[in-house]
Amino acid sequence: MTDTLTDAARNYWVDVNNWSYEPRQSHVVGGRNLASVIDATVNALVERGIDPSWIQVGSDALLPGSFGLGKTRWDILITKEETPLGAIVFTAQSGLSAAKNLTNRIHEWTSRAFSVRSSHDLGGMQPQLGLFVMLEQGESRRVQPRLEEALNQFYSDELYDEIAYTCFAGKVLQEPIAEMAVQRFVDRFSRRLLARAVGPLEDIPPYLEGYREVIEAARGVKSDYSLDRIPKKGGQAEVFRAVHKVSGIDVAFKRRLSPGRKAAARMGREIEISRMLNGHPHAMPVLDFDAQHQWFVMPMAGATAEEQTVHLKDQKQLQRLIRAVASVLAEAHRHGWRHRDIKPSNILLLHGRWTLADWGTVRRPRGQTTFVGRTGEYIGTLGFAPPELSVKPHDAVPASDVYSLGRVAAWALTGEWPLANIPLLPTQEPWRSIVREATQHEVERRPQSMDELLALIDREHEKHRS
Repeated sequence: MTDTLTDAARNYWVDVNNWSYEPRQSHVVGGRNLASVIDATVNALVERGIDPSWIQVGSDALLPGSFGLGKTRWDILITKEETPLGAIVFTAQSGLSAAKNLTNRIHEWTSRAFSVRSSHDLGGMQPQLGLFVMLEQGESRRVQPRLEEALNQFYSDELYDEIAYTCFAGKVLQEPIAEMAVQRFVDRFSRRLLARAVGPLEDIPPYLEGYREVIEAARGVKSDYSLDRIPKKGGQAEVFRAVHKVSGIDVAFKRRLSPGRKAAARMGREIEISRMLNGHPHAMPVLDFDAQHQWFVMPMAGATAEEQTVHLKDQKQLQRLIRAVASVLAEAHRHGWRHRDIKPSNILLLHGRWTLADWGTVRRPRGQTTFVGRTGEYIGTLGFAPPELSVKPHDAVPASDVYSLGRVAAWALTGEWPLANIPLLPTQEPWRSIVREATQHEVERRPQSMDELLALIDREHEKHRS
């Protein structure tokens, strides 16, 4: 995708130089060609996980007047839930015209960014700012040093978070400053946007204190981690035991297997929900991730529920697991999320506490789904998924996760892997009654929330104590 963007930047100058000059139409042709660079940038951001519904271009790309300079027009504006996350301005400067106008252009770029940086809107949290500069070297050799000095100063003064800078000379597109390369620009800018959208992991809860060095050093760079050679493979990803090189802390490095957009979106959902649940003791946290959602890092779990079958036959141990998973699901449900793939291998034991992981098939809150129907006709794991997920998986409700959690209890106590839509009940009470109610075929006959499930558990235990 980055190659497409650099090709668009090069083709801009090719088109301009092949165009017969007509003064009355110069702005039209230039604007049209620049639009191809803007479109390629939008595609690159989407490829790296930015939701297309967040992106505005053209007349819609307006920062509110509270950010200074009235309603400032940008070429790309990224907004989530009416909160501006980022803005990018594009400019093409030919050598001859830049020699005359460069001072004015620098002043314009400075004023534009400074007005945003001086704003106290959103509690002083300004959107990320990007500047995409394309220079045709031309005959004036004095332009390039002046331009590059100004761009470096923008970085030093922290006016722009990321800058892309290309120079077209001798029919070749060059990137004179490595820190301003196009790929670096889209990678880092999208990562900044995602961190802002899902919330950086800044508040470190006590149970993650042992990972503080990993969290504080997180920068989305794979080479920060040393991976074991042999991974543990799953359906959509592989997980490596890894070491954070700087701190020496053991972590789990999860890498997706497919390079496609669907797999990237799946991993993006895992990252987003884990950040939303940051601070919940029974949610498996994400410590670091890359902008393209190719991988993320989480703590190394001690075991899965699937590996703890002997211990989970103890009803007290099982109840501890069910309550832990129910508590984190209740929090996710309150925000409109549905897990849709609860099973023993997705319940992990982390430093003595049960955590729920693998939110890749999660259903977003209503209105936030990017592509309805992308999950297909069926979702979940056979035997643990409720019947409704084989018909309309997008219509999952909290009671869908109640069913799956009930099947986990049945599996733990019977030692049998459940078969799709076939009842599986423990022989002992009170869990026989609990599982029967939680795994009713008709969704409306089950407990409708995790709170109702926990109330059922308490009620049945109290009944069989008397």
